[in-house]
Amino acid sequence: MKWYQPIECDNTVKNPLVCEYDDLEKYGYSVNDFKKGLLIKDWNSNVIFQAKEKKSDGEPDDVLQNHLMLPIYSSTLIYALKEHDINGIQYLPIKVLESSARCIDGFCIANLTNFIAAFDDEKSDFNRFSHDFPNPKVQGEIAGVKRFVLKKSKLIGYDIIRLKEYKQGFFVSKKFKDIFEENLFTGYSFIEVELI
Repeated sequence: MKWYQPIECDNTVKNPLVCEYDDLEKYGYSVNDFKKGLLIKDWNSNVIFQAKEKKSDGEPDDVLQNHLMLPIYSSTLIYALKEHDINGIQYLPIKVLESSARCIDGFCIANLTNFIAAFDDEKSDFNRFSHDFPNPKVQGEIAGVKRFVLKKSKLIGYDIIRLKEYKQGFFVSKKFKDIFEENLFTGYSFIEVELI
């Protein structure tokens, strides 16, 4: 069993489309809605992600580069993941626009719904927010991770997960990585993580 951390905005096309604008808030959503592990009901597919400047126009990667660092997947990547039974992803259609407002079809936010407590806090190298940190909501929570170590027993039966202990991090199985690389998809490279 091998697991990997996807590295975003890597293994890209030569001149990628970069979206630095969204209107999620207009429809009542925020980036935190995608870090809860919950299905999003009543999704509005008019949500826009757009390149605001001409220099940001280009060919979109299969994992769309965007300012929120949300996983946004192309229709061909989605098809391949579904075909190989990669579960735990809710696909939420969006409108991807170039700076000219020309629409590029087929992209969806990948809302990850497998939230697993698989972080090994004894072997991982990380730090926590202090208990007197000004924002009381994050006091004692993980602030950053230099090296992830995951519990192998918690990953059985999954191919993509977000950690309950550190919602910024998500990880994929060798199966996911192989599908991505064998189909020459762009937008992620992968770093193997240690399992215990």
